[in-house]
Amino acid sequence: MVKLIEINDTQFNALVLKASLPVLVECASPECIICKAMAQRVREAARDYLDQMLFFRLNVNESRRWKDYGVRVIPTLLYFKGGELAARQETFPEIEEIQGQIRVVLGQDAGTGGPVAELKNAMDLEHAAAQFYKYVAANVRNGRAKERFRQLQHQSIAHHEILGRKYKELSGESYQPAEKIVDPGLKPYGFSLLGAMKMAIRLEEKLLAYYKKLAKSRIKPAEKELFKKIIKEEGLHLKAVRQEKAYAQRRELESSLEVPEQSSWLNKVFE
Repeated sequence: MVKLIEINDTQFNALVLKASLPVLVECASPECIICKAMAQRVREAARDYLDQMLFFRLNVNESRRWKDYGVRVIPTLLYFKGGELAARQETFPEIEEIQGQIRVVLGQDAGTGGPVAELKNAMDLEHAAAQFYKYVAANVRNGRAKERFRQLQHQSIAHHEILGRKYKELSGESYQPAEKIVDPGLKPYGFSLLGAMKMAIRLEEKLLAYYKKLAKSRIKPAEKELFKKIIKEEGLHLKAVRQEKAYAQRRELESSLEVPEQSSWLNKVFE
């Protein structure tokens, strides 16, 4: 079980305000019986977040920094993120309430677009990409392009499966695609080969930008490495599709498919 490390005013700036992780500080007194019970609740609540948040105790008898944050009663829990006070709890919260506030500070609350919601968005994008690539591969006549889109489809499915395992781990649920990407109604017409290449570039650029955002927002090293790996692969996908576009332009290769009429579905996906 986590031990709340007691800090003093001299350490406060370095350990709390300049910390690389969010911080929970319990403002308490050694003589306070309720504070001891509060510390026990914090230790229980902290077990699942030890690699995402730091946990300290500030002795109000020997410190004055608590006055800077308007602490009126003890125990009070102060939550810091990026050197700023992000939240407080001062009504002897239950373990579940502390965990709920920790998730909000970490950005893991579903209503704030935290990790679960972000993974869901990434999976929706990969789901849409796989459907589009499958559609084009099935209907384009050029053999080189057909093989390229099949490869892209399989790679999107692979990324989707990787994200799906992480999504289930965090949410406890299996992925269900967003309503806007279920049954897009694609028909065996609607794109020239060159138009398909342009749409594929748009897809890969969107995916690459989103994965970079996810990698930047992650705290756990393992998650950062996961998204860095996907970013590298998406970069190769984008490079390959741009090469195919140049090839199609140079050779003026066109399938029998016509001018885009189905792009409205993909536009809706990327709103």
